[in-house]
Amino acid sequence: MTKWHDVNVFTCQNDTNSFQGTCQPARPNSGSHFCLTTRHFRNVALSGFGRLTALFLLLFFVGNLTPGLAQAAGDSLIRLHALSVNARYATADNLSNIYLIAADNAIEKYSSDGRLLTRYTNKRLGQAASIDVSNPLKVLVWYPDFRMAVFLDRSLTVLGELNLISAGYPEVRSLAAARDGNIWIYDEVRFRLLKITPEGEKRFESQDLTLLEPTPRFVSCIRENNDHVYLADSTQGVFVFDVFAQFDRLFVPLYSAKDFVIADDQIHYLAGHRIIAERLSVRASRETGIPTELLQKSITCLAPNRLLVLKENLIEIYKY
Repeated sequence: MTKWHDVNVFTCQNDTNSFQGTCQPARPNSGSHFCLTTRHFRNVALSGFGRLTALFLLLFFVGNLTPGLAQAAGDSLIRLHALSVNARYATADNLSNIYLIAADNAIEKYSSDGRLLTRYTNKRLGQAASIDVSNPLKVLVWYPDFRMAVFLDRSLTVLGELNLISAGYPEVRSLAAARDGNIWIYDEVRFRLLKITPEGEKRFESQDLTLLEPTPRFVSCIRENNDHVYLADSTQGVFVFDVFAQFDRLFVPLYSAKDFVIADDQIHYLAGHRIIAERLSVRASRETGIPTELLQKSITCLAPNRLLVLKENLIEIYKY
């Protein structure tokens, strides 16, 4: 079930009566709480109008004091459809098209209703590891064995290739597509986040990140969303940069986040049998449970508001 952490339903008692309400931290990680209870409305007249007024005020204050409470009513996972295909990686774009790396290393694209639309194969570059479809018109496929980034259009026709070794970046393990068609990479030799063109020319560069405290040590994932770039280190947190590669802040999630997606000002990631969604602007989070049977003998991949469960000869797509 879905639940938001910042809201606690409680029962208070004193010498004369008891009452229920909701309790919200006055500020993140503080020990103090601001409480709203039904006692705040004790003096409202019990006429029909008074009861309606009390109900309206209660809903108004609860809705404003407990962000995400209204969203907590949704169930955990909704199964949308399934694909009869054997794959080892899958993701979805903002139009609900499904992209996957098939068992034979081909890149395949399926429509939202499960129809195979197109296919791309490349046997020169080793195993494909990931697909970035944040820009469906310029899909980025990563081949880490040869440090090759391949750009495909919406029909999975090749637009270009970039050899990061030849471009002067031999130690890159994490990269992401930028909204403007360029690429974000993390240089593990110089400890810098860079934006480079599809031809390998540098556009923007961060400061030496070893000067930060804490310092990113194991960068596993990069995402761009809404004029910010997010760089995940599962041991430290998520480092947030602006679009000019300048460090902004460190976001420390509730649980270790090795891979993640950004959607609706939230960071989504997997933690055990749960999908964790944390708001980036305020401290609020919710959890969506994943049934144990879905995780047995399967690979789980996360896309914005989609969970893709990869089993032998089957991919199940869920909405959360």
